[in-house]
Amino acid sequence: MLPGTSIIALKEWAVTVAALERGKQILLLRKGGIREDGKHFKVEHDGFFLYPTYDHQTLELLKPEFHPLYGETLDDEDPDLVHLSSFAEVVEVFETSDEAAAKALEEFHIWSPEYAEKRVHWKPLHPLKVIALRVHVLEQPQALPVMPEYDGCKSWVSLVEEYPVGVATPVLNDRRFDRRLDEIRAVLGEPVAS
Repeated sequence: MLPGTSIIALKEWAVTVAALERGKQILLLRKGGIREDGKHFKVEHDGFFLYPTYDHQTLELLKPEFHPLYGETLDDEDPDLVHLSSFAEVVEVFETSDEAAAKALEEFHIWSPEYAEKRVHWKPLHPLKVIALRVHVLEQPQALPVMPEYDGCKSWVSLVEEYPVGVATPVLNDRRFDRRLDEIRAVLGEPVAS
């Protein structure tokens, strides 16, 4: 059950948020950011708004079939407002340092092969986090003013106040979501739910 309100948001490329909201993928690949504590990404929250960001988002790191989606997100860019239109729940977190496993995940996301490869090789002593998310689209999206506290290369944002989650609809129904998650588990050599 989703919370009534939340003060937590996770920054992610706007094009990735759009892909998550349309059911094109259910996962994120993370290692860390320049301003993360110790420069390592940690899954600090089980549920959060998805905060679309345009920093570091590049067309070259997307598969060609998702270039139009990238263009759509640029049309929505507003330097003064951030639009929160979805809430995500962490379902499972996997870790891998295996380049072959990262390559096998290609069919499950919008990013180019180079994107995942770079993620695996950056800070090679630390595993890549593969985060499976259940995404819910908000019936009443929130348009918030961009605050100085939200700036920078950090993943987690504490919003200046709590915002309602309200009514939200899962992007994928239970059956489709569970099937996709099992496919990801199988690729990573993890036990598949029975």
